[in-house]
Amino acid sequence: MNILSLDVSGNYSSISILHDDEVNTFTQTHDRKDRPDWDKLFASIGFDSKEGFDSLDGLAFGCGPGSYTALRITASFLKAIAEVKKLPLVAISNLESIAQEASQWIDGVDTKIYVAIEADTRESYFCGYQNNNHQLNSIADEAVLQMDGLSDLLKKEDCYFAGTGWPQGAENHPNFLSQAVGSAEPIAIIAKKKLETGQDFLPEDANPVYLKTPDYKKS
Repeated sequence: MNILSLDVSGNYSSISILHDDEVNTFTQTHDRKDRPDWDKLFASIGFDSKEGFDSLDGLAFGCGPGSYTALRITASFLKAIAEVKKLPLVAISNLESIAQEASQWIDGVDTKIYVAIEADTRESYFCGYQNNNHQLNSIADEAVLQMDGLSDLLKKEDCYFAGTGWPQGAENHPNFLSQAVGSAEPIAIIAKKKLETGQDFLPEDANPVYLKTPDYKKS
């Protein structure tokens, strides 16, 4: 199975090409307001944007939560390609993708992974997952949490933490997984699992998840 995935949700742009169980990934950090150069991203993994789409079995992208503009641009870009090339388009939560990445460093059964992605200096996007041999199930709804709530979660000792949205000092927690920061690679891996179920993933259903829209008001 060949899958092209993109993660352009904030202060980095990441692209992966998955072929069976091999993944080639390129990630570049940049200012949050910068927008990806698609041709450069394709070239970074040796993907031929003129003929390469014909060899794909599917497309996938990180659908958020994250930068409103970046998510919208990525979704629109891939929807157009998926429609023309008649490819399934799989929208993957960025929180789930980080949990998937984090699970690679966890050997336990029925462990919990809490993921937080920075939204601003006072709030983060959050979700919790149950990890059973790298199979993830969400145990909470995706939400916006303030730092006080995240600090309370860090008092737990029977779970793992990942992502960029935790309060200062979180990296000192013995179960903080600093390696899991997000990229297009876990998005491709999750998308492969989903496509193998035989479900339909129509481009019109692959929409960004914002949680915080431009008119969002803090509580």
